[in-house]
This record gives sequence, structure tokens and C-alpha cells, in this order.
Amino acid sequence: MNSVPPLEFGGMSHWAALAVLLAAGLCIVELGQSYKKSVRNRTTLWLGTACLLSLVPDMIALLFDEPDKPWEWMLPVHFCSVMQVACALSLWIPSRILRSIVYYCVLCATLQGLVTPSVAHDFPSWTYFAFFFSHGITVIAALYLPLALQWKPARWDFLWALLFANLYLAAVHPVNKFLGTNYGFTVSTPASGSVLDLLGAWPWYLLWMQIPALILMYLLTLPFRHYPKGRTGSSLFRNCLLYTSP
Repeated sequence: MNSVPPLEFGGMSHWAALAVLLAAGLCIVELGQSYKKSVRNRTTLWLGTACLLSLVPDMIALLFDEPDKPWEWMLPVHFCSVMQVACALSLWIPSRILRSIVYYCVLCATLQGLVTPSVAHDFPSWTYFAFFFSHGITVIAALYLPLALQWKPARWDFLWALLFANLYLAAVHPVNKFLGTNYGFTVSTPASGSVLDLLGAWPWYLLWMQIPALILMYLLTLPFRHYPKGRTGSSLFRNCLLYTSP
């Protein structure tokens, strides 16, 4: 078991990780906005690949820092793990619904994890690097969709994200009851504390959290209020074909 203490919220290592992610995000978005199509395509391809590969450090962190943890807790079915896969697909497939799900779910849920992290081991543990890499890369990908791929949601597209999030909770709760786990925090709030503690005891916090989720998703729609019809955005594969065609 790793002897490194839990991450201190608002501590030096927390702020350092956020600063690195901010710098990395600005660089990636800048590359995604390059006037060279080849640079934009490679950036989109590798960002999606990084989202998928970010699942690997998560598994390594558990093996190194918590080798005695039961296998039931090591399955890649956390909501953030699902979003890592969804982010990769959204970067490569020009689906407005998929991109809406990623944009709203990541910026409402995963971003909250970065701001108020629940990390069992602080710097320089595997867990520390895996957590901020996996959460950070998905947030960057969610912002990359409108800033680099010119995706725009329609007025009510955030409802697709809310529906997806609730379907995930409904699907993972029986898994938690069967395995004795707490994926998606459907059984209890995080032991280290989170904003969910402000919403009451189980199961009421699962119901009450729908209200702030709706408010946040609506606020995330405001930057696109001049695009009521939405926009799918560019396609990586189509751009690659155009770029490679004679």
C-alpha cells in the first residue's frame, strides 16, 4: 500500500497540476486551430488517442499504489472512464448528440472532479499523475470540440447529456449492489467529501443533483445562444481523406 498521504485540496500539488493542465490545454487548442489542416488533423487524432490511453495509467496506479484493492473496484466503469472513451469517439466522429453528451457531462462532472479532487495519494504517486492526466485530458477534449472543431449544440441538446448521465446511473447501480462497489457514487457520496454531501443523504442526493446539473448545463449553452440550429463540426476522417486525396 502506498504510504503517500491523500491529496490536499487547494494545496501546492493541486494548484501545480491545474496550472500544467491549463498550459497544456491552451497549447492543444492552439494546435487544433492551426491554419494547416495537417496539424489540425494530427492534433485531433492524437488528442483522441490520449483520451483512450488515459485508461492505462488509471489501471497502473491501482496496481502500484493499492495492490491489495479487490478487482471489483478496478473495473473501468467509473463515469470518468466512460467519458474517456466517449471523448475519443466524439473527436473522431462528427455526431452532434455524442459531442453534446461529452461537452456537457465532462464540464459538469469531470471538471468538478478537478476542482474538488478525491485523490487517495498525493504527489508524486502514480495515482496523482493518473488522476490529473485522465481528468485533465477529457476536459481539454470537451473544450476542444467547440474551440477547434467548430461544433455547436442546438438549444436543447443538453437534454441528451442529462439523459445519458441518468441512464449511466441506472445501469451502474445494480452493478454496485451486486459487487459491493460505488461506481458513479450511486451508493454513497465520496468518503473524502464532495459537493454531493450538500444535497442530502442517499438516495435524495441522486435526485437533487438533477437541479444543479440542469442549471450548469443551461449555463454551458449560453455561449452558443446565437446558434439555435446547432452544428455538427468537422470530421477527422473526412478531413484526412481530403488532405490525402490527389
